[in-house]
Amino acid sequence: MKSTILKSGLLAMALLAVLNSCSKKEEGFTINGTIAGLDKGMVYLENTDEKGNKKIADSAQIQKDGTFTLAGKVSEPLLHTIKLKGEEYGAYFLLSNEEIKVEAKKDSIFKAKVTGATQNDIYKSFYDNEFKKIQNIAGPIYKLSDSLTQGGKVKLTPEQQTAMDKKWKDLQSFADDLTDKFIRKNKDKIAGALVINDRIVSYGTPEQVKMYYGVLTPEIQKSIYGKQLKQAIDLNDKTAVGVTAPEFSQTDVSGKVVKLSDYKGKYVLVDFWASWCGPCRKENPNVVLAYKTYHEKGFDVLGVSLDDKKKLWEKAIEKDGLTWTHVSDLKGWQNEAAVLYGVKMVPTNYLIGPDGKIVAKNLREAELQSKLKEIFSKS
Repeated sequence: MKSTILKSGLLAMALLAVLNSCSKKEEGFTINGTIAGLDKGMVYLENTDEKGNKKIADSAQIQKDGTFTLAGKVSEPLLHTIKLKGEEYGAYFLLSNEEIKVEAKKDSIFKAKVTGATQNDIYKSFYDNEFKKIQNIAGPIYKLSDSLTQGGKVKLTPEQQTAMDKKWKDLQSFADDLTDKFIRKNKDKIAGALVINDRIVSYGTPEQVKMYYGVLTPEIQKSIYGKQLKQAIDLNDKTAVGVTAPEFSQTDVSGKVVKLSDYKGKYVLVDFWASWCGPCRKENPNVVLAYKTYHEKGFDVLGVSLDDKKKLWEKAIEKDGLTWTHVSDLKGWQNEAAVLYGVKMVPTNYLIGPDGKIVAKNLREAELQSKLKEIFSKS
């Protein structure tokens, strides 16, 4: 009997210990912050939902000594921003259910020091280490390229081009290797999924995105950022070479509705760009050359702008001599056609054939001219 009572008592104690440990895991986060130079006002904790909409998760009054406290709970580590009212940028970090300390200065909240956020430390380590190493090598190569071409005004000799191509290729291999090792090391961390989102979705190939998604553990694949990767993969499949290009329509500069299907029967380059995009403006003369060379043979261009200010959009069209049709809904990065095609960076383009199927993606510089020459030399 005593043995049974003792066992029951021990079982109850064990159960209580388990319940206590579970309750600790269920505890949320507390952010204790200090903003030097501020003695009043409100501070906001903002996050972005799965649809890309910014939402205020919490807010707090700033005390006379510049301190504030925010508290709550996240279902999983999620990117948040601490910012002041009316300011576009703030302290951006990966929030987890921990005791977190934020130290900032009034005029540079975005430079805030965040400590205690374990998952954020792992994510940040990529940019403090691997990415800095990549930048340290890339910087001198960009400077050398600008020096040799005099800012794009001078064409490289064949020897210079070969030498620069090798430098760019070596840089890419170096960057790929460092990024690959970080992702594999952190395949069971949110940081692994975030770095794939940051670096591979935007700058890699659809095949690389699929491969790295497969590297992640099932738990991370089920996270919000894992789900975003799966969405990117599904979207890439819908805009892969060989599939029918998704239909869209937008208005041109005069307000006339233009549909992609209007171009059926000819080759059309759907060119996503923006007036504020330096690389887009640099590539525009190459697109102009392609248009002048092949337009009479059945080639056209449909410019889709990610601008949100019509005057700047129109000014860029005129200044760069872009004589083809241009459309935009002036929603910036939320441009509906860009969202439909999963555009994450500009310039991005799709060459679509007479049958409405995607022939090639992201043809730039000599690649664009070479592909069009190949197509129209046959016809």
